[in-house]
Amino acid sequence: MKMISKIAAYLMVAMVGAVTVACSPSFQVQHDYDTAVNLRQFKTFRVEAEKDIQQDPLLGSELNRRRLSDAITEVMQSKGYVLDQNNPDIVLRYLTDVKDRQQVRSNNNMGPYWWWYGPMNNNISTYNYQEGRFILNIYQNQAKDKMIWQGWASGRVKPANKRDDRQAMVKDIIIDILRPFPGATADTYTTR
Repeated sequence: MKMISKIAAYLMVAMVGAVTVACSPSFQVQHDYDTAVNLRQFKTFRVEAEKDIQQDPLLGSELNRRRLSDAITEVMQSKGYVLDQNNPDIVLRYLTDVKDRQQVRSNNNMGPYWWWYGPMNNNISTYNYQEGRFILNIYQNQAKDKMIWQGWASGRVKPANKRDDRQAMVKDIIIDILRPFPGATADTYTTR
């Protein structure tokens, strides 16, 4: 009886792991920052599109720019920051781009005795896809647009079907990008 319960427990863990992998987001998120700047000193922000950079015509469309701006504003306010269009502490600038990528797969059917029988079979296939990136740059406004933090999400672009809520998808990506950025604090600190 104990053996059956152990097997059932292992199967349950395997099923939960499979569901977690299947439901994981398709975008990989990374970030970088200036270690000389105390990121917890800022209280106010403004959101705008990145200057002088060509946006992708689909991901950078007016609809998606509004979605990105709204999502960034909502996430930053949930972290305790106050929107200030005139004189913010930090300026968040976003951009999007799409690159064509190709993945090559080799299905090498070599057996353990290939040296005796010779090569068996080698199937090579290619898969073309598009990789999209959402990039969020954060600048310190008082330091003449000095970049202090950058976060980005990259992954395969798939067209959203009618059931997908594009606003929720963009917001989830922005939440993931801004997750490591610290929230606003009640008091300010000086830089290191």
